[in-house]
Amino acid sequence: MSKLASLAGVVALTAVALTAPTAQAAEPTPAKARALTAAAADGKLHAWTEPYRGGAHCAWSGANRNWDYPGPGCQPMRNLASSVENRGYAGGYDDVDLYYNEDQSGPYACLGNGDMWLDLSLGREVFSHGWPWWEGYGKSVDNNIASHSWTDSC
Repeated sequence: MSKLASLAGVVALTAVALTAPTAQAAEPTPAKARALTAAAADGKLHAWTEPYRGGAHCAWSGANRNWDYPGPGCQPMRNLASSVENRGYAGGYDDVDLYYNEDQSGPYACLGNGDMWLDLSLGREVFSHGWPWWEGYGKSVDNNIASHSWTDSC
């Protein structure tokens, strides 16, 4: 009788386990969905005012000495970018130096070809190239980019 009772208990537990609802993976938010998709190369540096490619957007195919004057179709972007993406073409000058100061001067951070920093507000990306005594060295890139130039290596 005890073997039969044990067997009945196992069957009951198995039935409960099979009918219990399972946890579903949460659907990504629109921002997370944008973060999961790498865009095709178009030869440009892209910047957005909000994390995860949100807010105002600007794109450059060449260097820009002052993000206060980003060029046609863009609002001023100096010290406003919270998301950047390098969609440059591979080969040659395909990496981007992002500068703390205008005129491509002062400390900089290098964004490699095909790389994207989708949430600069986290503070992981900093101006780490240059001299440690320069103003801006070690600061977060978030809302601190003033100019950029293309380079052949990071």
